[in-house]
Formats: sequence, C-alpha cells, structure tokens
Amino acid sequence: MFAGQPKQRQIALKQQQRNSLYSLIKECHREYKWSIEWMCKQANIARSAYYKWLNHKPSKRELRDQKILKRIKEIAESNNSLFGSPKMTLALNNELADGEAKIYRRTVARLMCVNGIYTSKARFNKRYRYQAARPEETAENLLHRDFNATKPNEKWCTDITEEKIPGTSQKIYLCTIFDLYDRFPVGYALSKRNDTALVNAALSTAWKREPNSHAMLHSDRGFQFTRMPFKHELEEHGMPQSMSRIGRCIDNGPMEGWQGLIKEMREVLYPKANSYEEMEKAFKASIEYYTRGAS
Repeated sequence: MFAGQPKQRQIALKQQQRNSLYSLIKECHREYKWSIEWMCKQANIARSAYYKWLNHKPSKRELRDQKILKRIKEIAESNNSLFGSPKMTLALNNELADGEAKIYRRTVARLMCVNGIYTSKARFNKRYRYQAARPEETAENLLHRDFNATKPNEKWCTDITEEKIPGTSQKIYLCTIFDLYDRFPVGYALSKRNDTALVNAALSTAWKREPNSHAMLHSDRGFQFTRMPFKHELEEHGMPQSMSRIGRCIDNGPMEGWQGLIKEMREVLYPKANSYEEMEKAFKASIEYYTRGAS
C-alpha cells in the first residue's frame, strides 16, 4: 500500500491508519460498550497509545498546519493542482494579513507531500528549428549567460515557441519579450505563422509598454532575428543585439524555461482547448494568470 510513496507520505499514511483504528475503538466503546482493553489487545496496540490519542489536544503548530492545509487544498482545487510548493508558498504568503507569521516553503512542501497533493505536469514535445544565417547577419553573444540584471529594461530576451493544436494539423506560435530583471514578460504576440510579422508584433507590444527602453535584446539565430530590417529597427531604438551560439539553448535558458512554464500552465488550466481561437484565448489567459501572480 505504501510502496513507492515518499517517506513523509508513508509515515503519514501509517499514522492515518492508526488514527482510524483509534476512532473505531472509541466508536465501538461508545456504541456497544465493548471493553477498550479487549479491543486494544485484539488490534495489537497499547492502551497507553490509545489514551494518548484520545486525550491529545492540538498544538499551536498543528492548528496552524490545519489552517494552511485547508487553504492549500482550496487553491489546488481552483487551478487543477497547477502549483508546486514554491508557487503555492508564494500564493499563501500573498494572502497573509499584516502581522501574520510568514509561511515557509518547507512547511508547504511537507503538508503537500503528507497529504498527497502534487502539481500537475503537462507533457509536450518541444521542437527547435534553426535556419543557418550568414556571419554578417548575426550578432555577438553579449549576454554570456549572465542572466541577472541590476534594473528593469537592462536585459531583454526573446524566443518563439510552438504548440500543436489537438485534433488538427495547425500550430500556434508564441513570441515573447522577457525582462531578465524580474522574469516578467514585457510583450508577446500569438500567430498561426512563425514569421517576421510575429516578432514585430511582440516587439511592438514591448515598446508600447516600455517606450523608452534601450535594453539589450538576446535571441537565438533564427531567421526572424537575423534579417537586416529587424537589426536596423533595434539600432533605431538604441537596443544592442545579442545572439546565442549555434545549438546552445542554454544561452537563452530563462526564456526557454519561461516558455515551458507557460505551456504547462496552459495545459493544466485549459486542457480542452482544441482550436486556434481557443488556444489563443488560453495562452492569453495563462500569461495574464502568471503576471497577476508575479506582480
């Protein structure tokens, strides 16, 4: 019964079994007047253990754990168990009133593990397509995997990801402009086509939000980012261009990770989206959900 379960979960399940047995002894004694001594002997448990359970009063920690667990279950039910312990901890702490004690991640992780509350994991296939660019069209890697920024609009990343629309031959493409300072999307666009217009639309939304930005923009070497009109447009806005090395996805790691997260959120929050229009709405809602939680 307990095989394959985490150790904390195994301990909790065994304790739940014992508590159920203690409750049964209590109920049989009350209802049928059966001897507690006899029932404990039949169940192979010590009477002292039963009376310890019977007279136990929850500690302050146990009462607080019960309150936290109740809210964890409510949040998990509301978003199809989207959150793991880090995001769940953030959500719980955001709800605290002034003066309330901070809730720590280890507490949330323990309660989720013990009570069998696990995050949903979406499965998706991620494909990368690279189109070779001429040396004169590419830019140096100015980012050098330094994914920390000291202020907003200092370092932006961008990339395009795709997802197949279930039951069709169509795909939806998402291009995002991502600020490394706060890991926050400053602009994005969705399209049926993976082309330069998609990148232009995403960049336009970012400039509309941050019109005075002169951030360095880092991307891979996809054809959308190497064309000369795009490079000239960045120059006009005073934005240095940086590019990953060939075949080095890790050079744009945070951007790749964020795209994976948004696709997981879309899958968990809107699993039944099966047309371009539904997928478009689902991605927009998922990004909005992320930005509300991050702000």
